[in-house]
Amino acid sequence: MIKKYKGYIIVFYLLTVAALVAACFVDLRLDIALNNPESLFSRWFEMSGEMPCRLIGTVAGTLIFYIAEKSALKLLGAVINMGSSAYLGYHIASYFFKPDIKIVFGVIFGIGIGLTALYIGKFIHISEEMKKPLLILSFAGVIVMFVQLGSIEIIKMLWGRVRFRDLLKMPNYDGFTQWYHPNGYNGNRSFPSGHTAGAAMSYLMMLLPFAYEKWEKKKIICFALPLVYTSIVAYTRLVMGAHYLSDVAMGGAIGFTTVIIAVAVLDKKFFNIKKTTQQS
Repeated sequence: MIKKYKGYIIVFYLLTVAALVAACFVDLRLDIALNNPESLFSRWFEMSGEMPCRLIGTVAGTLIFYIAEKSALKLLGAVINMGSSAYLGYHIASYFFKPDIKIVFGVIFGIGIGLTALYIGKFIHISEEMKKPLLILSFAGVIVMFVQLGSIEIIKMLWGRVRFRDLLKMPNYDGFTQWYHPNGYNGNRSFPSGHTAGAAMSYLMMLLPFAYEKWEKKKIICFALPLVYTSIVAYTRLVMGAHYLSDVAMGGAIGFTTVIIAVAVLDKKFFNIKKTTQQS
């Protein structure tokens, strides 16, 4: 399966390299030209752009809860569902409520989302043939999410790059640094873009052919839709003054790479085994 995605993977990394090279010359100028924090379109994606990442745990936890046969795995699925949903609720509340109440409201709202997902899950029929592939993909999705989030946070702390909107508060642009220049931990968190990495979790669509054979001929859709969505989120981060071109390029690359690693592992550990069994 990974070989069938080879062309798309090469295209993605070529675009990423081109963006990083161009960023060495246009990072600051591009943000100056695009900056428009009042853009309603961009503000919408500031609130919703990371949803692919935020929803993974809720969906995966629900699937694990209903598919797993062992009680321990069912309990784990419920914990993943509730924990991720509370995290999702907090994320949503952070855009609408003051700090002193957003935690309480966010957690309560998030738990409501998790319970709703579990309730809806009761009415979704999953065939016996599909249970094992979906269980594997659910755990893969959760692992990819944690790896992506952890990678982004570590690099942000090491790089300490000043956001463009913070540069605007300074008398000049002297605080700007190139993307390849780590500044160490200083509280700044521009590089890489967490929103773009979160949006890039939509590339998990590339795992669908593992579970649904009919999707094997729709691999271009599984790649193209996430590419378009992630690119839109990346563009809006520049408009909002939250990131530079290099920030979003690297954020997207990190999200995409974690998914590709998952595809490669499943290809070796699961898909090839499944294919061999079917042929025999």
